[in-house]
Amino acid sequence: MYATKLKVFLVFSIMSLGIAHYGFGQQDYEEGYIVTDKNDTVYGQVSDRKTGPFSKIYKRIRFRGKGLKKQFSPKKILAYKKGGETFRSMLLDGENHFFKVISKGYVSHYVYELQEQGEQLVQEIDYLQKQGNGDLVRATQGILGIKRKKLAQLFYDCPKLVEKINNKDLKSVSEIVTFYNLWKKEGS
Repeated sequence: MYATKLKVFLVFSIMSLGIAHYGFGQQDYEEGYIVTDKNDTVYGQVSDRKTGPFSKIYKRIRFRGKGLKKQFSPKKILAYKKGGETFRSMLLDGENHFFKVISKGYVSHYVYELQEQGEQLVQEIDYLQKQGNGDLVRATQGILGIKRKKLAQLFYDCPKLVEKINNKDLKSVSEIVTFYNLWKKEGS
């Protein structure tokens, strides 16, 4: 009788672990959509990273929806949304990558997420893009903060902002983006 109870307990425990593992695997997918290279929007579930102790950012996103289960590289889709975050496929150093959209406007703010192989830490690198100009400009230099000279050159058309950047009055990329977009909206 003891052996039977032990077998039942072991079977139940193994099944519970399997269900828990399956449940954790499902957390990587969130409601969202992809925008195809033909500009069609397809809704479903999206996963762009593995979470948990062995987390990693995928080079190709995973998509499930409307009978479709596929992986997409940044070359194959224009954008995707996962949960509350939107990502765009953009060219950087001659290669397409996914960038998280932080804000859009006269100057748009994007973040490139980078994870070295075998590392848990995700590095976030800020990039800016002025409206009408396809070039991405790196706005930060890691722990050293914003690239003041580069940003002063980028915003040459707004002397007030250049002065604030040089005087270190604005300390974050978001502050700079907000200032410039408000200045443009008010008619320079």
